[in-house]
Amino acid sequence: MADNSELWLQQLLAQHGGRASFAVVMDWLLNDSQHGFYGSGRCCFGPRGDFVTAPSLGSGLADLLLKQLIPCFDLLSAQPGKLSLIEWGPGNGLLALQLVEALLALSPPWLARLEIVLLESSAPLRMVQQETLKNSTIPCYWPEPDELISEPRRGIVLAHELLDALPVERFVLFQGNWHGLDVVLSSKGEFEWHTGRPLAAKSVEQLEAMGLETNGGNRPEGWCSEWCPSLEPWLQQVRQGLQQGWLLTIDYGHPAKRYYAPNRDGGTLLAYRAQVASPELLAEPGSWDITAHVCNTLVEQLATTTGWCWQGAELQGEALLRLGLAQLWSELSTPGIAPISWRLARREEYQRLVDPYQLGGFWWLQLCTPGLPGMVQLLSVSG
Repeated sequence: MADNSELWLQQLLAQHGGRASFAVVMDWLLNDSQHGFYGSGRCCFGPRGDFVTAPSLGSGLADLLLKQLIPCFDLLSAQPGKLSLIEWGPGNGLLALQLVEALLALSPPWLARLEIVLLESSAPLRMVQQETLKNSTIPCYWPEPDELISEPRRGIVLAHELLDALPVERFVLFQGNWHGLDVVLSSKGEFEWHTGRPLAAKSVEQLEAMGLETNGGNRPEGWCSEWCPSLEPWLQQVRQGLQQGWLLTIDYGHPAKRYYAPNRDGGTLLAYRAQVASPELLAEPGSWDITAHVCNTLVEQLATTTGWCWQGAELQGEALLRLGLAQLWSELSTPGIAPISWRLARREEYQRLVDPYQLGGFWWLQLCTPGLPGMVQLLSVSG
């Protein structure tokens, strides 16, 4: 029998007929308001928490990221009206705070017109963010997505380590066709993986467009991976809430050719807690973060159908070097600019931000509304 920590998931599965797709289960594991890893607020950010995010290391990412964002706001400020910096899934609010502090230090001419908008579905995390940003002199708001859609903004949407938490569907090659991989509650109350129904035609077509042959190609029976059915509605939702501007997502990812390579059997799904990774996705349900890499190619393909213009993808390390990281790194060697302890800590932070085996493995995916230049193009022109 399962232990008491599993009872809530057992009950939900029983109410669901004893069987559910993994996308449904992953949503429960992360977002259930009482038991989910994020929904309940039990997640812990930072070096001593469940996982390290770039803002928990220091303000290096925010300082460099702002160099990418300011030319965008400069362009939008040519028209009258409010400007919005929108963070979707703000975590503990630390990145938003660092961006606020950097903006106040720079004091661009349009600062008085700027608002910070934070989209957060977890009530406990929303309270943490409100505490983090309570002293911000830039107005901060926490609307529901529907409120944003009813009053679309002009500005930039930032999604930092959000897409890897969107629920994904697992699928498996069974008898020469792609089938869903479901979570089933056994007669003993244990969680089991069972082959489900064949994937819907639309899903199969989407996978085929990314190079995953309908019959599996040369992949063996039982080969499995995942894809994100909630990505398309999320992109549509964000687009509806943005009258004019850009979307920048930052996450671990792969292009489809690598994501669905024949030797990547099992996909990218992992559970995380206390900075330990585990392939056991259903152990101690709600106590672990569940994450899957983003398929960059899927975002690119969905851009057009959801009203966006795709502007490209680049590794975080390359993006930060383009934004001047090398110069900042060099300045750390200048004697006297700051205590050596601060300079050493900053050097370590920069190293982690660009290390391809750490945060440098993130991808920056850039989209914009029709008629606007891409972020990289705009920065090169303004520079």
